[in-house]
Formats: sequence, structure tokens, C-alpha cells
Amino acid sequence: MKNGPALILAAGLAWAAPDATGAGSPPPASAFASLPQLAMVCLTPDGQKLAWTNDPGGKPVITIFDLATGRDLRQLSIGDYTVRGLDWADNRTLLITITTRRKVFESTVAEREYEFSRTLAVDADGGPVRSLLLGDPEKQSVSGASIVRLHVGKAETIQMSSFDFEVTAVRIMTDTRMSAGRKDQGWVHSLFEVNTRTGRGRKVESGSPYTRQWLTLADGTPAARSEWNPENREFTILARQGRSWKKIYESRGDIEFRLQAMSADGATIFATSDRGGDRTRVWSIPVDGGPISVAYEHPEHDVMHTVDDRFTGAPAGYQIGGLEQSIEWIDPRMLALHKAIARAFPSLRTQVFDRSEDYKRVLVRTEYASNPPVYYLVDMNRGTADTIGETYPALADVALGEMEAIQYPARDGIAIPAYVTTPPGREPRSLPLVVLPHGGPSARDDTGFDYLAQFLATRGYLVLQPQFRGSSGFSAALSRAGDRQWGRGMQDDITDGVKHMIDKGLADPKRICILGASYGGYAALAGAAFTPELYACAVSINGISDLPNMFGFLQRQYGPDSDATRYWRDYVGNPNDEDITRFSPARSADTIQAPVLLIHARNDTVVPFSQSQNFKRLMDQASGKSQLVELAGEDHWLSTSDSRLKMLQAIEGFLATHLRP
Repeated sequence: MKNGPALILAAGLAWAAPDATGAGSPPPASAFASLPQLAMVCLTPDGQKLAWTNDPGGKPVITIFDLATGRDLRQLSIGDYTVRGLDWADNRTLLITITTRRKVFESTVAEREYEFSRTLAVDADGGPVRSLLLGDPEKQSVSGASIVRLHVGKAETIQMSSFDFEVTAVRIMTDTRMSAGRKDQGWVHSLFEVNTRTGRGRKVESGSPYTRQWLTLADGTPAARSEWNPENREFTILARQGRSWKKIYESRGDIEFRLQAMSADGATIFATSDRGGDRTRVWSIPVDGGPISVAYEHPEHDVMHTVDDRFTGAPAGYQIGGLEQSIEWIDPRMLALHKAIARAFPSLRTQVFDRSEDYKRVLVRTEYASNPPVYYLVDMNRGTADTIGETYPALADVALGEMEAIQYPARDGIAIPAYVTTPPGREPRSLPLVVLPHGGPSARDDTGFDYLAQFLATRGYLVLQPQFRGSSGFSAALSRAGDRQWGRGMQDDITDGVKHMIDKGLADPKRICILGASYGGYAALAGAAFTPELYACAVSINGISDLPNMFGFLQRQYGPDSDATRYWRDYVGNPNDEDITRFSPARSADTIQAPVLLIHARNDTVVPFSQSQNFKRLMDQASGKSQLVELAGEDHWLSTSDSRLKMLQAIEGFLATHLRP
């Protein structure tokens, strides 16, 4: 860790971003493809140790750092696993969330792989790595467990939830069916108390096959849970009363509330919902069954979720959506911290994302679209900030694209939010345009650093990131407007964004490419198939090309009564609907005029490789204007720097050929 700028909080001394010049050639693709050199930074409760992960040579390394001595206490390599999260259970024990892929069933079908997650525990001062809760052989088919609470007032103990097999929950089948449905298989979602020294779990409470979330009190006492039955479309909230559970809320049709936190006294559940309006609000649900009321609402934007205190679990603030996201702090001490930090870093978006239990040491992350994240450790007693590290050191003094948040009108009058990134040193006038729809589709872009958007901008492309209907975090109305609109309203929003850029004179109408990953890959292929006159080329990364076939994949992987299958049926459409076939780009390959670049991970467990493989075959039969780049051993998220580099190099060559930047 190196010394950073002095941060005199009382005096409000401002930190300024270093000047970057645009002279010379753009940085190499490897500067963007490298995984962050510092990620998942976390601080022990006593504020004496840090942990983070990086990827120096294609293998993740976890570092545990002692702040008192300024030395590494331990470095761990976890082999071929992918690190997904770090957190401290206590001042000694680091928790590591990892994922890996493997097959559950013996099958010759390549797609029958699943992503499995595990939580590991490791001590800062040495010793073996331990698997928590799911280390027993009979748990090998369970895909993961979630941490419910890190601090329960008991040493070396956390709370986790996971599916657990209960013989008493198995129903005897009396007909000729060979496989039981979800409600009959004996797996229930239960709450466990887990010892971080031994890895063993003790069941605290049994749920049901349909339990989604658990809420507990500060001492770990189970307090509430939510359930969603996709078969009969029933959503319920239950509260613990004595030794029994009482249903305090019930609705039909959809998951109406997402539980967020419990009040400190255990009398109130805080949950988010868009019920009764066009924005998502925070609702107060009394556990005694009293009337539900609005606890907090923003006058303009969605409340995306509560920001909970890591030690008590109670809400400390609210994450607010909109084009410029923010946190509304309700904890007075966190509000004071945030104001002090914001004064010290006025030119960048700052995030106070971790702290010691006594509030004396704080982790701060600064970033903006043209400034990759930098991590600082703020010492409130000394009034200083030390630089922990930069995420993309190769880009530290490089001129990157400037982003502007805009809105443009869709053809039906809805205002569509969007982000536009201009190449460094260029006037936004008649530039080659790359349209970059996000994945999800229930997701969003923001004003933070985006390695793909900035890579494209440094190559001379204007980048448009439309937040089409179905995107989350802007308004419930915009999100709901995307239901069953794949290839229709959602695609029209993207098309209208392109036309807006042309009408404003920003984009050259003859040099436009659409590029996206996952759902964005579908949107790229749909743009080429359904508006062929608009695009000079298209790039799909791990994208969906055939909607009915994708639905069949989900049914095979997760079962006909799974949440995934039900979501697809509700929000995309019934696979037998004529429109679902009509809006599948693979079924319209003969309409595509532009060349198409397909990039797909061979081990993608979310969107199978066959989606791009089959599309390539159909394109070969129709026009031959496609190429397929296979990423061996890679997952849906492109979790290795080697695959990201191969992707960026393929995109750079493809765009240079067809857009002539």
C-alpha cells in the first residue's frame, strides 16, 4: 500500500485528478482486458487488516495485508476457481466466495454443466482453507449457500441459508411419473448457524421448497422469511411468533416485495416494491400484521435497495437510481462520513463501502467513467487517506472518453435514459457509432468506469449505451414496460436511440455497429435481423439467438416449475407464441445483410454455446457473412483476462474492417 494524498477532513482539502494527455497511440487492448489489479477490498471489523484479490498471471490471488506492519500476512492462490466475493467474518477469519463448473448428471450433452458456488474460510495467520456448510459429500449437488448475517453475537459463527434435504418433505408418488416436481423432491430452503472454524452447520430453522429470503435479528434469531410459489403464483411473507410462523402478507400474481432488512427492535420488516405507483419505494411491514406503509420514497427515482449496516443489519441508507445514482444516508454517522469524503474528492464519484466497527477507518472507492476506480483507506483520527491501489494502473495517465448522461424520446413518447461516451480529443460529429445495449435485460449501465465502452472510445468510436425499457433502477414504469417486449418495444428503443444520434449529427449513418453481451448479444442480432438497413455490422458476445430453443434449455437445466422457467414464460413469452418465433434472430437469418461477429464461451452455463453455433450454421446457409470466435474454458462473464483480450482483439479488427474509424 502506498501513501496517497493527505486528506484533511476538517479543512476540506480537495483531491484533484491527475491530468491525462491524449497524445500518442491509444493504449493496447491488454490494458483494458486485464482483470482489475485490485478488487473486492474489505476491512476487518477492528480496522487493522485488509484483504483483496487480483489476477496477476491468469490465476486469482488473494492478499491479506496487515496495516500496522505494512506487510502481507498471507497470499493464497485458489487454483482454477473464480473468486466472486470477499468479506471478514471477524478480525481473523476471511470468507471467500468462489464458483466452479461441473456436471451433476452423467450426460453426453455438453450443456449439462452448472455453476456451483462455495464459501470458504481462511485465517489471516495461516492454516488450512475450510469449506463452510457444503463440505459434506451429501451436499455436493447443492449449488451454493448465501450468507444471511456475518455477526450474530457468537464467536466464530455466521448465518447461512441453503437448500437442505428433508426426508419428511418427500411426497410419495402414486402415479406413473418417474420424477417429482419441486414441491415433492424433499429439498427445502433452510437457515443454518455455521462455525467458521470447523465449517459445520447447525440447522436453526427449516423453510420450504419455495423460501426465497431470510431475515434475522442482531443475535441471529430467525424473524421473517418470504416465499414464492411459481406454480400457483403465490407470494407470502411469514413472521416468527414464538415457535411458530404466521403468514402476515399474501398476494397472487408476482413477487410483490423484496425483503431488505429488519428494524433493530425486530418489530418491522423493510422491503422494496413498486406497488401502487411508478417508482420503487421502501415499505414498512409490521411483523404483528399491522397496516403496511411507505417508509421512504424518492421524489423522482427508484429506491433500488437498502444499504445495511454490516454490523447490525439495520438500514443505514437507501441506494437511489436514476442517471446519476446516489445513496441517501439515514445513519447520521455514515452521512457525516460521506459528506467529508465527498468534499475531499469533489471531481469524482465516491463510494464509502466499508468501515471499521468504531467508524475510525473507512474504505473509499473513487471513480468516474473516464477515471478507473482507485481505493483509499481513510483514517478519521489522523485526517489522512492512503492509496491502497489502482484497479487499472496501465490506464492511470491515459486520456479516456468523456461520458454524458442524456435522455431521448422513444417513438411512443417514453423518455429513454442513455449514456454517450465520446472518443478522447474528438468532437462528437459524424463519428462511427457503436451501440452497446447492456445484458440482463433487467439491469443497467451507470456513470462508472466501463472497460468495454472505454476500449471502444479510445479506438475512435462514439459509444451509445441505451437504457431501454426493461432496464432497472430508473423507474418501475420503465422496467415494467419491457415485459414481453424482446424484439419489439425494447428493440425499438435501441433503434430510436440510433436515429437520435443520427438526427443530432453525432453519428455517421453509414458507420454504425451494434454490439452486446448476453441479452445485449440478442439485441445485436435482433438489430441486424429486424432493422438490417440500420447497421453496418453486429457483434454478439454470449448472446441468445433462438428464443424457443433457449426456453427449452432452461426447462432441461432447471425443470418446468423452476423460477428460471417461470420468469422466462412471464417476462419473455410462451415458447409456443408465434411472436417468440418471429422475434428470434436465428429464424430470420436470411434477412441479415450486415456481417456478424459471434464470440461465445465454450463453457457458458447461462446461454449455451449452441446458441451461437447454430446461428453461425444458419448464417452460412443464408449469406456466409459471419464468423465465430470460441473462448475455450471460459464462462458467461468472461472471468479471465486471456478471454477478454481475445474478445477485444477480435472486436477491434472486425470494427476496423467494417466501420473504418
